Amino acid sequence: MKQIKNERYQETYNEVVLDNGLHVVLWHKPGYEKSLFMMMTPFGAMDLAQLQNGERIEHPSGIAHFLEHKMFAMGEKDVMNMFSEMGANVNAFTSYRETAYYAGTSNDPKEPLKLLLDFVQKLDIDQASVEKEKGIILSELHMYKEMSDQRLLMEAYTSLFHKHPMRFDIAGEDDDVSNTTVDQLYRCYEMNYHPSNMMLICVSGHDPMELFEVIEANQAHKQFAEWIPCKTLQSEEPETVYREDFSFTMDVSEPKLCVAYKMKGITDPYERLKSEWTIRFLLDASFTSLNPQYQQWLDQKIINDFCGCDIEFGEDYGILMFYSETSKPEEFIRLCEECMSQMKQGTLDDDLLNQLKKRYFAQGVRSMNSFDDIAISFCRSYFTGIDYFKTLDIVDELTKKDIKDVTEKLDNQHRAIVRLMPK
Repeated sequence: MKQIKNERYQETYNEVVLDNGLHVVLWHKPGYEKSLFMMMTPFGAMDLAQLQNGERIEHPSGIAHFLEHKMFAMGEKDVMNMFSEMGANVNAFTSYRETAYYAGTSNDPKEPLKLLLDFVQKLDIDQASVEKEKGIILSELHMYKEMSDQRLLMEAYTSLFHKHPMRFDIAGEDDDVSNTTVDQLYRCYEMNYHPSNMMLICVSGHDPMELFEVIEANQAHKQFAEWIPCKTLQSEEPETVYREDFSFTMDVSEPKLCVAYKMKGITDPYERLKSEWTIRFLLDASFTSLNPQYQQWLDQKIINDFCGCDIEFGEDYGILMFYSETSKPEEFIRLCEECMSQMKQGTLDDDLLNQLKKRYFAQGVRSMNSFDDIAISFCRSYFTGIDYFKTLDIVDELTKKDIKDVTEKLDNQHRAIVRLMPK
C-alpha cells in the first residue's frame, strides 16, 4: 500500500490495487465521525460504441442509466432499505462520462462498506424486472422533458451534434429504453463493471487500515472472470451544427434562449482542464456582474436573473453556451456575439485575474471539507489521467499568457440558437 501526503493541502490518503484489479483509495479525515464510500466506473451515457477484443459493440442510448437503476436489486431485497436499517444512506448517479454508487454514514462504517461492494459487484436481473424498470425510466425521462431548463439544455445539445452521443439525454431515447434487453444489460455490465475498471474511494475519519481489512476480506471470497479491456470509440462528427436555429414551445411565462457554440475537443487532459479554466475566467469577465455593462443589460431587460454561461471540453467535443430568459431575443444574440468577440481578445487586467484565481482556488481548497466533492473529483481525476491535487494547482498557476493562448480554441463559426417560447 502506498501513502500519498500532500504538504501544501495537508491531506493524506493511501492507495492500493487489489489482486482482482480494484483500485482502492483510503482518504483519512481525522476528527470526523462520518464516512463516505464511492464506487465509480468510467462508463457513462457517451459510451455507446465500444471496442473489445477487436469487436465493435453498440449499446442503446441510456444503457448506463438503465444499469444504474437495476444495480439496486438484490433478488427480493431492497438495497435502500438495507442501508437505512444500518443507519446509512445510499445513492447513485450517471453522467455522460461515468456511473457512481455511494453510501454515507456516521455510524459504524463496516457493514455499509461491505454492502456497497456486494450490490455493485453483482447484477441480478431477469426479464420481468427489466420490463418493469422500463416504465419507471420512461416516466422519469418524460418528467425531465417537462422541465423547461432541462429541455432547453437538451435541445441545445441536439442542435449542436449530428451523431455524437451528447445529443442524447443521459436516460436515453424512448425507443432505445423500450427495446433494451436483459442480454444487452448483462454484456454491458461485464464489459464495464469489472474490478479492474472501477475505483473504490473511502473518505472517513475511521482508521483506514481497519477499513482496508474489511475490503480485503470482502474481496477475497469473490471470483471474477478475467477482464478483457475495452475502449470507447469516437463518432465521426462534422464540424457544422445539426440545427442552426430551433424553436419549441412549453408552458412558460417568459421566453428562454440558448446560444451555443460548437468547438473542437482537446485530447490532452491537462490542456483540457487548463483551457476550461481560462475560458471560464474570460466568461466571468465578459458575461457576469464583473462586467460593468451587466447592470445595463438587466435594466434593458436583455437578460434577467435566469442567466448564465458554461464551458466544457471533452476529447472529441467542445461546448460553450450562453442562456437567459429574455423578451429581446435578437438583442441577446447580439450580446452573446459581442461577448465572444471580447473573449477572443484574451485580455484580463492583473487585478481581475488575481481576483478570479483567488476565488476559484479558495473554492477548491474548501471542497476538501466535503466528502462528496473529494470522492467525485478524485475518481474523475484518476480516470481522466490527472493528479487530483494538480487540478487545484492549475487554477493557482494560470497566467495572462495562458489567457491569451486559449483564444485560439474559441471558435464562433459554428453556432446553434435554441428558443423556448410560451405556448
